[in-house]
Amino acid sequence: MAKYIFLIIFTLCNLNTFASEGYMFRIHLKDKGQTNYTIDKPEKFLSKRAIERRKRQNISIDNSDLPISSTYINAIEKLGCTVVAKSKWLKTVSIYCADSLFVDKINNLDFVDSTTFVWKGDTARTTVKELPRSKRLVEKPKDEYGYGDVQIKTVNGDFLHKEGYKGKGMEIAVIDAGFTNLKEILLLDNVSIKGVKDFVFNGNNIFESSDHGLKVLSVLASNRPNIFVGTAPEAKYWLLRSEDSRSEFPIEEDYWAAAAEYADSIGVDIINASLGYHTFNAPAKSYTHEQLDGKTAYITRAANMAASKGIFVEVSAGNDGANIWGKIAFPSDAANVLTVGAIARDSTIAYFSSRGLTADGRIKPDVVAVGFSTAVIASTGEVDLANGTSFSGPIMSGLAACLWQSAPNLTNLELLDIIRKSSDRYATPDGVYGYGIPNMKTAFLLAGNTPSGIEDEVLNKEPLFQIKSDSIGHFSVLKNRETINSTYTIRVLTLDGKVIMTDTLREQEQSFYLPDYPKHVKIIAISGIGVKESYKIIF
Repeated sequence: MAKYIFLIIFTLCNLNTFASEGYMFRIHLKDKGQTNYTIDKPEKFLSKRAIERRKRQNISIDNSDLPISSTYINAIEKLGCTVVAKSKWLKTVSIYCADSLFVDKINNLDFVDSTTFVWKGDTARTTVKELPRSKRLVEKPKDEYGYGDVQIKTVNGDFLHKEGYKGKGMEIAVIDAGFTNLKEILLLDNVSIKGVKDFVFNGNNIFESSDHGLKVLSVLASNRPNIFVGTAPEAKYWLLRSEDSRSEFPIEEDYWAAAAEYADSIGVDIINASLGYHTFNAPAKSYTHEQLDGKTAYITRAANMAASKGIFVEVSAGNDGANIWGKIAFPSDAANVLTVGAIARDSTIAYFSSRGLTADGRIKPDVVAVGFSTAVIASTGEVDLANGTSFSGPIMSGLAACLWQSAPNLTNLELLDIIRKSSDRYATPDGVYGYGIPNMKTAFLLAGNTPSGIEDEVLNKEPLFQIKSDSIGHFSVLKNRETINSTYTIRVLTLDGKVIMTDTLREQEQSFYLPDYPKHVKIIAISGIGVKESYKIIF
């Protein structure tokens, strides 16, 4: 399946060769076998953070969390194969062997259900290149975000930062192709890196293999005021490599699943995945549009499992909008991940942004963010511009971390729903923009938070009034206590504090009408002698 680290790519005529030889197979197990681990002692195989994330979201630890039996692994290795990846969620073990005849021996093991070919060595490779960037950087804005100004403000992400939420206490796994020169780049030397791990077979070059992940990380984690500030500068990061740029085979799905399981086990809150697949060097292994159903592709199933463990999973939609494939890639079709498409700086759709819908008619992408001329930090250590949904994705995963920091009691799926609902096309979604451009101010309010910048925004636990509204601008206010006879001033405000209507409440129950104003979330502030309350409503 064509591997996309979501840049725009071109296949060069002068193909290089991947020197390694041999084969890889995915072994599908009948079961995971007997293990010494039990679900009543999860601390033996999950970190404290992973357990706490489940508890916080009322997610039970079950058999899918248990590791594959070491007896099975040993039996496979005794046949002369090398285990290169394994998935406890999907009950698979991926192996490397020098000869394809090994698969017959594998199939004779009584715990093996079937085997699938996923890689062959000595195969022509495709060189990955970015779409030519703009000839020069746009002029650096004169504010604290520097070159990151437009991409964060397009979705009102700066609002979350001004409220004090910059990702502190959140942990994000960046699953990608590599982070070339990260250690040498001064603009990123203050990023909090908790750990790194390479999941690619014979891979031990996470800081040399590719600079794609470096650019993705910079969109998230940069924290150089007036030069470049990212979307979650105070979060902590795990750098995980699953992409092998030397080949285009399904084995990379296996690496991705292994990385996602590792991310779960160490307790990350969010996975940022700017990787996707659909067409492979081995045509018989390529996917079809009909399989974009959210449940078929191996990597999609892994993404679904990650979400089921309480992780907020963000996936870039892909860059095939102008290509023959056209559609989103896998695992973008997973139901419970945030699939992010790309727009230009003027908020129009990027021509390359992959389209939905899914094969079963669901809205994908979910949302869009700036992915055309997105500011990034390149392996040279300089700020550059890059194109691709690879870079719109981390805008949203970083801001999801900030939003979750503001409302830690939300589940990952509630967070996903809020981001969708905050978007400007939520009422009229399509397969191009999805639900549209998110508004993190709106999301903040939908999460039950109180914006500090809105006058009189105090949400009492025992409100004095009830507010009811419809979809066409009508709302009514009911006093909860009949003894309340005072006259009150009612003001309707936008989320940024603009007063759009003022009236007087005199009756026990009184109706109002807000004509000719864009229907969205509003604040109703009610004030009187000794009373200051406010409520959020959605028209």
